[in-house]
Amino acid sequence: MLRYEIQLNFFHPTIQPSTSSPASAIRGGLRDNIIASSGRRAIRSDPPTYSSILEDNSEEYTSEAESEASIDKRPDHVPARFVPTQRSDDGGYPSHHHHEAFNRTVSAVSLPVGKQLKDMSDKTQYERAIEQLNNDPMVHKEVALGRRIGFYRLGKELGAGNFSKVKLGVHQLTKEKVAIKIMDKAKMDQKAQKLLTREIQSMEKMNHPNIVKLFECVETLTRVHLVVEYASGGELYTYVHERGKLSEADAKPLFAQIVSAVAHMHSRNLVHRDIKAENVMFSSPTQVKLVDFGFSCLVERDQLLQTFCGSPPYAAPELFRDKSYSGELVDIWALGVLLFFMLVGVTPFKGETVADMKVMIMEGKFQLPEYISLMAGELIKGMLKTETDKRADIEYVKKNFWMRDCRFTKSYLSIKANIKIDDETEKSAINDKVWKIMNNYGITREMLVEENMDKGPRDAVIGTYRIVQFQVQGEMAKIAKDKETPPPSSSSITNGSPNHLSKKEKFNKNRSTTCLIL
Repeated sequence: MLRYEIQLNFFHPTIQPSTSSPASAIRGGLRDNIIASSGRRAIRSDPPTYSSILEDNSEEYTSEAESEASIDKRPDHVPARFVPTQRSDDGGYPSHHHHEAFNRTVSAVSLPVGKQLKDMSDKTQYERAIEQLNNDPMVHKEVALGRRIGFYRLGKELGAGNFSKVKLGVHQLTKEKVAIKIMDKAKMDQKAQKLLTREIQSMEKMNHPNIVKLFECVETLTRVHLVVEYASGGELYTYVHERGKLSEADAKPLFAQIVSAVAHMHSRNLVHRDIKAENVMFSSPTQVKLVDFGFSCLVERDQLLQTFCGSPPYAAPELFRDKSYSGELVDIWALGVLLFFMLVGVTPFKGETVADMKVMIMEGKFQLPEYISLMAGELIKGMLKTETDKRADIEYVKKNFWMRDCRFTKSYLSIKANIKIDDETEKSAINDKVWKIMNNYGITREMLVEENMDKGPRDAVIGTYRIVQFQVQGEMAKIAKDKETPPPSSSSITNGSPNHLSKKEKFNKNRSTTCLIL
């Protein structure tokens, strides 16, 4: 029986490079933005209801060192190439998939293969799930009809791009709602595959409450399925465009979350290079997530980059002026433009054409409205210095007087699935709770070792572990936040500040607490 294994840097022999736009295949990922809502994550036993998010539009991207220039107008790991390999009893994975449609559609790499199973009444939830995937005709039919992939039941379509679409999914064991981005391999050329691979690699290195989380990648012969956090809050851009500028009181906590996310990236030697309001998504009325890492890349200390990418209104002057640039300083400039947009409702640099806008950006000419406070204006000016050696860095932004009362979100603790922790630390408490839930599903530490940790998001057991850990960390973070944040007084609710953000009716009350965007 043919089994399919993911390998980088080789084309599947039946797939020819697409003549479509080089990177369009994954730029649906730019706005197949799907983030997770940050509310308290209840670990449910009953299936959640479906909810929707704004439909996205696709955009084009370019890869570092492969594209000369690219300008943007507007849930697992994804390898760059796919090669079928013959698996035999003496060299490969034993095959238990007897149904032809199942074999064509379900990833042999991602889905674990159960061993000799007991009677159904004695089986764990995990064993029953494997048994259904292998032998249940109804499940095979769902797979063939595109209603199921691996451990995920697929629901309504959330959005679509040129070569991809995003569907709502529910994980069979955890009942967690996720966003599943489905990409057609045949429509992805070499450049698009490289960008997608880079995006996944970046997401694998990050673990922060304000950055969308990658759970699993399910591979089939013809498609790649990225399973990520799901959220229904919509874009910051749409929110400001429809409701107008934010007050400084409302903008501060949101901007602090974005700064926290960017600081986390920079601490991991990652740069985003496409920060903009369209790539900031609401996961709850008061929480946002940074999404879309197609332009992100790993950099060495003081390394200069050369590819011009991103959105013109947010582009730093050195992108037009110099042959190379610092990725971190480009991110800081974009943060300055973003804060201006949040407080004013428009971007600072205007022009009838991109060429006119380019001149304004290079000269650093913009005007702050009189209603902007002195300290907010100083912070914006510090981030929008045309001279890179005078521009603020991320630490300056965090310590600025205007943000003195802000709470900067801490990164999640990184806990490897196959490491046992015996001390009395927070890691130990999280790890113990995660494994208690995993054991209830019938998944043990030994199974993770057997399943080969190197598969990362391409393994269903690892994907389940990541979802459970995400649920537990989110729940514990919410408890900690509630303990340190006093409840608002009645006067502050009636007279108070966050006017538009308090309108929680905009969000589905039954929505999942998680979500994505690629």
